[in-house]
Amino acid sequence: MAFFLWIPASFARWIRLKIYQYEVTFAVYMLTPTEKFIFNSLLLTLISMIMAAIYVYLPDHLRSVYSHLCYYWAGERAFMASALPSISSVFRETGSQTLEVMYESAKNTAAAATDTIREL
Repeated sequence: MAFFLWIPASFARWIRLKIYQYEVTFAVYMLTPTEKFIFNSLLLTLISMIMAAIYVYLPDHLRSVYSHLCYYWAGERAFMASALPSISSVFRETGSQTLEVMYESAKNTAAAATDTIREL
């Protein structure tokens, strides 16, 4: 039974330690209560705005970056997010195809250059 009473006390001690570390790290302990309230309010507002922006904008940004990666790797532009393949499938399917296409393209270019030189 004493174990269950020890858990909340330990948690409360940990919370007090974290508050102490926060106040010492940012020198909040030197401020008056009004200044502490203003500083903490501004900090909380800033952190909440950053978290909201991450929640709203980060998925679209990652989708855009992934679309560009797919385009640069596979040479195909996927316009819809649902049409984007998984990264592993892109590397698995197009890795060898890309090398084959590059080889064929180089071979055709060399053959065309050879034909052009022979015509001259």
